[in-house]
Amino acid sequence: MQPAQDEVAHVLAGIPLADPAFPVAANVTGRLLTDFDAAQDALIRQVTGTVRWVDCVHSLIAAGASLFVEVGPGKVLCGLLKQIDSTQKSLNVEDAASLEATLAAVRG
Repeated sequence: MQPAQDEVAHVLAGIPLADPAFPVAANVTGRLLTDFDAAQDALIRQVTGTVRWVDCVHSLIAAGASLFVEVGPGKVLCGLLKQIDSTQKSLNVEDAASLEATLAAVRG
């Protein structure tokens, strides 16, 4: 995977990026990142790094996240969230119908 990581680093070096507009959960550190250098470094390192999903979830909860939305087929991450903190609400979007249901739930 190191060649893939090197390629990601090369491609990112040629893209003009700025500080994120909102904190980004970095799976390689488990922390929320707010500046360009840290986000770029984390994005590169995540190619070969260990996923720190539990730490990401705890960081998001500590920052005030109260709803988690999993996008894609299946509900693996929603299930993991229940194991990490069963008090958190999660929704899943995997098709047009579930997207509409999620949007309705978010809108209240």
